[in-house]
Amino acid sequence: MKRKNIISLSVAFAFLSLSITGILLYIKQKAHAVEITHTIFGLIFVGFAVFHIINNWSSIMGYSKEKKSGKFQKEFTIAALVFGVVLIGTVTEVLEPVAEAGRMLAPKRPPRAEKLSFEEVKTNQDLQGANLRVLVEKNKDTELPVLAIWVENTDRKFVENLFVPAKEAKMPESEEEAREGHFDIADFKPESLPTWKGKATTKTSLSEKETPHENLVLNTKTSSKGTFYVMLEVKSKDKIEVYEAKIDETTGGIAKLKSTANSLIKSGLVEIF
Repeated sequence: MKRKNIISLSVAFAFLSLSITGILLYIKQKAHAVEITHTIFGLIFVGFAVFHIINNWSSIMGYSKEKKSGKFQKEFTIAALVFGVVLIGTVTEVLEPVAEAGRMLAPKRPPRAEKLSFEEVKTNQDLQGANLRVLVEKNKDTELPVLAIWVENTDRKFVENLFVPAKEAKMPESEEEAREGHFDIADFKPESLPTWKGKATTKTSLSEKETPHENLVLNTKTSSKGTFYVMLEVKSKDKIEVYEAKIDETTGGIAKLKSTANSLIKSGLVEIF
């Protein structure tokens, strides 16, 4: 049994496996079994390739240098240049279009359902009255919203607050900090929400921090009875909108928060129970 033959055949079989799994990965068939197979045979290929190089070192040196002059041969120079160009192209991501071209051959997959995350906030838990749940889903373009939620009676008079933030989040001047999710936090200013400021008879914060950056689930209570309105004012950048939902305590159910524009809030619901 010849060790050289075993090594050469092993390298050939490993290369065959790497070729098949490499093509599958190129067309984005990234099943876990494919990735494992590619990794294991890659390690085997490297191991046996080292032995192959050791066994054929004299031949490799013969390919690289001229025996008499000791100069590098043209073939070695060409191979080294090709290797260097490809390596630089991959490291600098210049060849990314080539690497990603396999997506054209990949089977189309249905788009993943977007997962929504809601931050839960509780207020008015010691208040005697009806339970309210307010769900607020912002639009994708709504950036660091600032909002207040309150109740008005049928005469459109202020009754009580349901949510008032203690802080405001603003985009930092540094783009790097913004990408990392670091924001400038300042005290909430009632002037940020002019409609709420003009209506509210009390402006005490009902939350210890800023408005949730994404979506909000507010579990709260109201002392209002019969028919009343749940109001929401939201600000994002320089844009402000006011939403309202008409609630009937006697019938219960779910009401939708509506605005004339509906550009900052994608969906707003108020449930009384």
